[in-house]
Amino acid sequence: MNDYRITTYEPRHRGAVVEFQQMLWQGGAAGNSAYFDWKFGANPYLDDRYVTLAWQESELVGMLGVFGSCWEVDGHGRVMLPCLADTVVAPAHRGGPLFGRMLEWLVERLRADEVPWLLDFGDQPAGPAMLMSGWTAVGPWPVAVAEREVLASGEGEWSAREAVRGPRSGATITPVATSLPEMPALAAETRSRGSVRVVRDEEYFRWRSRNPLARYFHLVAEEQGTVGYLIAHRTAVDTDDGPTPTTIVECEALDDDVWRDLVEAAVATLPGKVVTMWVRDLAPAREQSLASLGLSPTRPSGRLSQDIHLPKLVMRSTGVVDDAGPLATLASPDVWDMRGVSGRGWR
Repeated sequence: MNDYRITTYEPRHRGAVVEFQQMLWQGGAAGNSAYFDWKFGANPYLDDRYVTLAWQESELVGMLGVFGSCWEVDGHGRVMLPCLADTVVAPAHRGGPLFGRMLEWLVERLRADEVPWLLDFGDQPAGPAMLMSGWTAVGPWPVAVAEREVLASGEGEWSAREAVRGPRSGATITPVATSLPEMPALAAETRSRGSVRVVRDEEYFRWRSRNPLARYFHLVAEEQGTVGYLIAHRTAVDTDDGPTPTTIVECEALDDDVWRDLVEAAVATLPGKVVTMWVRDLAPAREQSLASLGLSPTRPSGRLSQDIHLPKLVMRSTGVVDDAGPLATLASPDVWDMRGVSGRGWR
């Protein structure tokens, strides 16, 4: 049996973490260090207190990243829920008990601090094992994908592109360099489709856009004021002709035609060979129009082995949830509104 030592992160571990996470983040020493600071230091909801490290003697052999997310829950108000991310186990220690030990150690700490749930929007290879050890699945849910020729789009050129007029709505659609105050305001105006939804305020938009290992692409639709917006994400450590998809992480509009024009403009202009978006919480009229916008839906088959690549939420109760309270409802798939949430949007 391997003699692992599991600890919380401390500043003296910075060098070891930055080097270890090159397996996943691939940002080099400077990029990985900046990413750690952004995700676990500058996060507006939680600091680095739950980042979990595993050691074998003096060698770092495992890490669980835990960052904060903020949710609005009807009947409860705002609540911080930690999200599991950036899980890495050294190759020589995979397939053994280490991942499970780190998880249980982390859950015990959350329980002691009366944190009710641990969320994971990632694509954990250990997902099936997690479900057999007390985790609850919400999903998987469908995605829509567009495969195209690579489009030339340097990061510095995005906001210099010309505006276009939406063929359906007549709205002017303009690429912009960063999020605008009108975007979270418009997100707040749109009707929720569930009783649990991520907080999308100016603080959240600012934090997300400062990810040093990501490129964000913004479109705004205007017609006598802001009537819609779209935000897409692409990793900064892959080239435009590389395998990583460009993900539309959110698109909100005051009517269906503006929404369709925004998505169509994004599919036509975003970089990368593949553009993808979650369709879980789209209104039926919008979902039915995806094919006409150049996107092909992929739906869950109901078979775990075939659906492993589709997005989902797996969550673990720490055992401190009041069964009669509103936070107990989070185990139900029907309560979640995932708009504005994307696994890649938090990478």
